[in-house]
Amino acid sequence: MQLLSQTTPYPDETIESYLLRLSQDNGYLGFADMADIFWDWLVTQDHELEGAFPNELQSVDVYKASQSSNFRVRALRLVAQLAGVEASELLNLCWLRSNTQFGAITAVSRGGLLVPRQLLRKSSVPVCTECLKQEAYIPYLWHLRAYKACHKHSQQLTRICEQCDAEVDYRVSEAFLECECGTAIKPGPKASQADLKLASALTSNANAKLVRLMAWFSQWKSISYDDDEFSELFVSYFSNWPSGFEGELSNTAELAKVKQLRPFNHTPFNDVFGSLLKDSKLGCAGSQGYNTVQLAIITFLTKLVEQNPKKKHPNLGDLLLSMLDVAVILGTSTEQVFRLYEEGFLATAQPPKKNAFLKPSDNVFYPRQVIELHQSFAPNIPNNQQQFVPPW
Repeated sequence: MQLLSQTTPYPDETIESYLLRLSQDNGYLGFADMADIFWDWLVTQDHELEGAFPNELQSVDVYKASQSSNFRVRALRLVAQLAGVEASELLNLCWLRSNTQFGAITAVSRGGLLVPRQLLRKSSVPVCTECLKQEAYIPYLWHLRAYKACHKHSQQLTRICEQCDAEVDYRVSEAFLECECGTAIKPGPKASQADLKLASALTSNANAKLVRLMAWFSQWKSISYDDDEFSELFVSYFSNWPSGFEGELSNTAELAKVKQLRPFNHTPFNDVFGSLLKDSKLGCAGSQGYNTVQLAIITFLTKLVEQNPKKKHPNLGDLLLSMLDVAVILGTSTEQVFRLYEEGFLATAQPPKKNAFLKPSDNVFYPRQVIELHQSFAPNIPNNQQQFVPPW
């Protein structure tokens, strides 16, 4: 069995867009009609594939298959046979699940680009009408929430239908230039400079670093990618990097002195700086060594320790860090931190109780000692996870 019309996928196309074009080129009334044919044929080829290929366009991507993603891949290989294309061509159009994470946020990958799953649009996909008039397909960039303007035509992507006020989504309407209500989608207004700058950067070779910084910024500033001001705030923030960021941390440190309720050597670092160290891990998914944010944090902490030398009375250099925090600062694993503690490189604020184990979340280490230890070791070359003591 093979489809009469063979549709060639575009390299930057989404799997949903390709399957929609495939159904249209072969005269089906909609994707669901073609999916029903696929469903019957797939079961005859492999009984394990029953239900592996959905009849809803929104659900066809591999990462959405969750635990049955291996069957989705097998199903797409057979669909490729029907479409007369290489299986790799279809799989290259999909977002795939990844074991790498942005902090605690799961990630997906496509063509080597790793992004936090939350960066992908769920309920709608805005479009550039000028692009669709030239080539009728949906690029994967339009699925990214931070991509809000067409970098080719300098116009905002159209997100809302002027007729019914519904969000534009080709997966629902099954039409590239029409809303679900049947109204033609109108061109968007001229794009802002900030939106264009981010859109262009997402198409560049630096897109992986940009995605990591956006993930951190969204978390650090508690601002959604969908916020109208996200691009403007992001561009403005990093145009003054890292001085603006270090200024924020310095203000936080000064405020801690004013609001101090207990000695700093009894105060967890997170009570003063919040989830600063934890959130910084958002910027290192898929990368080796320290990221831009972590380097700025280490620079700030080094200055903080130098400005607050060891004295009789506790100061900000005597805040308490957990093993997890220390691992971030040293760019290593918690196992390495425990080895450093076991072998006397790092001392704890107080010895653990008898028969008690040191937990990764216990706040027992001083920033002063951690920074001094960090300075005493040369960085690894190439720059990857630091190894302070040899493994057992």
